[in-house]
Amino acid sequence: MKNESEQSTYVGQWWLPQRPEQVIHGSLEIGLHHPELSIYESLPFGQEGIAREPDYSIIHGRSMGVGVTLLDSHQVSERSTQQGENEETYKVFVANTVLIGDEPLNEEECRFDRAHFRLFNLDQWSNRAVYKHSESAIEVLDLPALTASIPGCEVSLQRSIITNLGRLTDAGFTSHEVIELKIEERVTLEELEHKFIRPLEQMLTLATGKHCEAFSLAVGNYDKTKDWRDTWPIKSYSVRRKKTDQKQPGKPMIRERMRFGMNSQYYPPNVEFGVLVPNWYELQAKLSSACDWVFSLHSEVGGYLQQQVFTIASAIEALHRGLNPDYEEKTDDDRARNKAILSVVKKECPDHHQWLADTIRFAHRKTYVFRGRELLQYTDNLMAEIVGDQEKWLQEVRKIRDGIGHVLNSSDDYTVEQMVALLRSARLFAELVLLRQLGFSTEECRQALRHNWESENAKHRMENSFAEWFAAPEKG
Repeated sequence: MKNESEQSTYVGQWWLPQRPEQVIHGSLEIGLHHPELSIYESLPFGQEGIAREPDYSIIHGRSMGVGVTLLDSHQVSERSTQQGENEETYKVFVANTVLIGDEPLNEEECRFDRAHFRLFNLDQWSNRAVYKHSESAIEVLDLPALTASIPGCEVSLQRSIITNLGRLTDAGFTSHEVIELKIEERVTLEELEHKFIRPLEQMLTLATGKHCEAFSLAVGNYDKTKDWRDTWPIKSYSVRRKKTDQKQPGKPMIRERMRFGMNSQYYPPNVEFGVLVPNWYELQAKLSSACDWVFSLHSEVGGYLQQQVFTIASAIEALHRGLNPDYEEKTDDDRARNKAILSVVKKECPDHHQWLADTIRFAHRKTYVFRGRELLQYTDNLMAEIVGDQEKWLQEVRKIRDGIGHVLNSSDDYTVEQMVALLRSARLFAELVLLRQLGFSTEECRQALRHNWESENAKHRMENSFAEWFAAPEKG
């Protein structure tokens, strides 16, 4: 029998927290997109029911003993008909989030300090064997929990085992890795996902080269009388937004094709959970927006081609800004230079003094090409193996970024193949910078870029699009 948190349809009674005495019938459907609630109300003409209520930000419900809370709901359709002396109203609402648990929650109660969830490809990335085979039986190993401390939160990686008892093929057990969070203070769902879950999704995306999302998310609050790693709150809530929240889609990732992971002696680099996770959270906090831009390109909804190229080109500049905040401040030499220039202009051409002052106000900031060159040097010029002439490649990335960003015609000079080549190589470059920031060596980064033949594919596209950048230097 399915767990109630895995259901797709909830038929029951629904009401608004501000009007709990008025209950109407309806059904909630959790499909591939946002959950939809359909309600039906029949009242005598002139009598106000909850179908006329203007505020539906939170809707409560109960279906077969399960408490349901709909958050951030809004109406998408309405139909009214007259049946004798009654007016029948049918409405459909779309909810951003659904919480499923023992009791419906009010807005002030939707703050939590415990969470557990799964991540795409987490089992393969952790690479921990949970079964020990012998001639007569299969033994399930008791794997230790791995922990990491980050500001405001404890992160734990645990192996969950689910046993199904039934007849013949219905009997068996499954096992998977689960991330658990213990947060110092109760936070909203939005803060939980943005501050604590999003970095882990991006870390797994960087490690596997595939878009990662959290699923099977459940939240609750800490029972201070027990060790949080040993027990899960009795009162907890499953978080649902779409049907796939409870199931990992697609084929599993093969460990050998990952850029880095755990517990593999044949395909380094290997990492330690307790060391990598704090380092990544610190780096992600420093480069938050840049990471969002980089990893958005792994999503199926990354946007049109030109938008993606502009995104990754801007992300490269954002990476350098985040890693070098001191460049944003004027030096003493910058101030002295501006002062000397402005004093001459004020004396000789006073009408142009203010214009020049405004023009050179930000002249100390580094150019796009300067920032790109420093990042190329920081990554030991590994991109030369992929793009050929790094200087020309960088100039083209800058040119196409400016052309799109300033609505110039320069982007019209590129073919689709050239745009894709620049996009793929620039994304690899941005991820290479992140790998180096995590402490991987030049050779480890070279191997990481060969994940799933990524560097070879990017190089092939670049050679087909910009063959002249790969020409051998003339011998003297």
